[in-house]
Amino acid sequence: MLKLERDKMANAIRRAKDVHPKVRVINADARTYAVTGSKGNSYTVKFVVVNGDKLAECDCPARGLCFHIASAAVVNIAVQSQRQQNPTPAESQAFLSRNVGWSL
Repeated sequence: MLKLERDKMANAIRRAKDVHPKVRVINADARTYAVTGSKGNSYTVKFVVVNGDKLAECDCPARGLCFHIASAAVVNIAVQSQRQQNPTPAESQAFLSRNVGWSL
């Protein structure tokens, strides 16, 4: 896993802007994405947060902060922020269970 730091990702971000790879969500809960590379190959990118550190890994041959990670990071941020704004059905049910008897 590689630690995501803005200053170290500058080249990967520039490359992602040049290539415009396609990113597909594999599993939003597991923060796993498929990124189609510059030659049409598909690579898997995974993200985790450990002790506040944002980490990522890609199974491409580059084995570093590649443009696949930069591309998937944009989608991961959007997906995870949307998920925080919209509770899952289980979270909604838990909220309703805690607030029985309330009315507007």
